[in-house]
Amino acid sequence: MAGLRRREVLRGLALGGAGFGGLRPSSPFVGRARDATPTGSGERFAAEVDAGLDYFRRRAAEQVPLVAALRDGIAEGDMERAKTAYVAARPPYEEIEVLAASFPETDEAIDARPCAIAGGESSPAYRSVHRIESLLFRDGDLVAALPYADGLIGSANALLVDLDRREGFDAVRTFEGMLALSEEVASKKVSSEEETWSDQSLLIFFHNWRGIESQYAPFAPAVELTDASTASAVGDALASAIATLKPYPTGNGVFPAYSAVPASARGEIVRASYGLRDALTRAGSALDLV
Repeated sequence: MAGLRRREVLRGLALGGAGFGGLRPSSPFVGRARDATPTGSGERFAAEVDAGLDYFRRRAAEQVPLVAALRDGIAEGDMERAKTAYVAARPPYEEIEVLAASFPETDEAIDARPCAIAGGESSPAYRSVHRIESLLFRDGDLVAALPYADGLIGSANALLVDLDRREGFDAVRTFEGMLALSEEVASKKVSSEEETWSDQSLLIFFHNWRGIESQYAPFAPAVELTDASTASAVGDALASAIATLKPYPTGNGVFPAYSAVPASARGEIVRASYGLRDALTRAGSALDLV
């Protein structure tokens, strides 16, 4: 959520849905919070924040070899392997993006699109995964993509350090990030600008929502204790969001082309993600965090 698009928004599991929506006990995110009381630091919901960070740290560690595989496919001159590796490398960060406001420089290096960089594609500062995307899927230029893939490995490792800077995270920022990303899916990413050249925007929506769930789930018991109807609303909203993707089953982790999704179905995605934002707003208000 780099640069311009973050400012715009903040102003205002497996693939296929296993464990997603409704926060059932089988969810990979449920039960990781240690308790709903402040720790010795005095920070409200510190345990919940830690639980969410633990999940993102695992995802960031999983991302490093995926990015290395992308670089290797490019270096070996294998276009199909490189394209496959590109898609495989995208999910972890699209979940971690929930907390991107806490590491804006790394977010820009990993995920910025041309609109977030002064000068757009003509700027040497534009070096993210989306530069690699256009070079592979649009231009077919493996040679030009290689230095950016090398740089992406460094950025993926920098993210590991960022996620260990605990002072950069708290419950308020967690809710701000969940609200911003759910709104961004509905107000911006649905336009297909997210994966313009790979046509994998459905993959991005899924993992954005999965990332939101991973950060909300540790707070779910506290929300349930405070306002059971709001807790139910969030579970329903998560389930409704992922249900919009049910007509598009994945094959080897790849969703169908977003360009083939009709306008009516895109409208359902928009409504579901705004619904998720609104339910999360209620939850944050119940906990006095928004």
